[in-house]
Amino acid sequence: MRSLPEWQAAFGGALLNGVTAGRQLMPGVMFSEPEAVVERRLAAYRRNVNGNWRSALASTYPVVAQLLGQQRFRQLADRYSADYPSGSGDLNAYGHDLAMFLEESPLRLELPYLPDMARLEWALLVAYGAVDDPAFDLAALAAVPVARHADVLIGVWAGTALIESPWSLVDLWQAHQLAKNDRDAVLAGIDISSPLKCRGLVVRSEGRVSVLTLGAGEAVFLRALQSGQPLGQAIVMAMKAADGFNPAVALHRFINTGTLTGFTLPASNRDHSNTNISVITGE
Repeated sequence: MRSLPEWQAAFGGALLNGVTAGRQLMPGVMFSEPEAVVERRLAAYRRNVNGNWRSALASTYPVVAQLLGQQRFRQLADRYSADYPSGSGDLNAYGHDLAMFLEESPLRLELPYLPDMARLEWALLVAYGAVDDPAFDLAALAAVPVARHADVLIGVWAGTALIESPWSLVDLWQAHQLAKNDRDAVLAGIDISSPLKCRGLVVRSEGRVSVLTLGAGEAVFLRALQSGQPLGQAIVMAMKAADGFNPAVALHRFINTGTLTGFTLPASNRDHSNTNISVITGE
């Protein structure tokens, strides 16, 4: 007797690649009728499957869909699903590779920022589903001796994403959150054809996800913390990247947005007698 996974594989093969593929996987009862009859019946399932994939992509990538328009996005979704059929029963997981797919698409010649927008929108989906962490305890950090602040290792929320792009990505995304008339007015003032270094921080507050613009120093600071650098080294790297970087302001901003989740203080035998900078007050 055939197992359930074998039946499912045969049926899935027929849906994706036609009756012949299904018969190769499992000849017999399921595909025993004339091919035209079987294909007509499969077509109904196939329309539902493709429709669900299109809907899932449109839900995950609403700005990409708006940028392309309904017809072109439908065509994109169908081409994508042909190359990247869903490998999971969870449609929330579908569409992970769209940015990579767009990198090779002719659409990039017309809309070169499209892959980066897809990366941003996927990051928003990931952030929406990420598990909450306890709020950062700033009072506990303030209790750490100033001489030890440089050694602190700060955790970054798992849903955090820093999207860097040569295009005005955050402005474009924010404009597409507006009603159509307001959106068109804002878009008219965005020169997307002029490359401009953009750094977007994906955050979540009260169940809603959004994107904030970061400065160059803030982006370097956050990247350093994400990579496991101690606070002092992250500050040094950020100050080298941007004149005027204020570690206290950046730290408070990332705490207030829920980007930072906690800290640890490794044991240390170093002499800190000459350290007198507080990252809490900035003094």
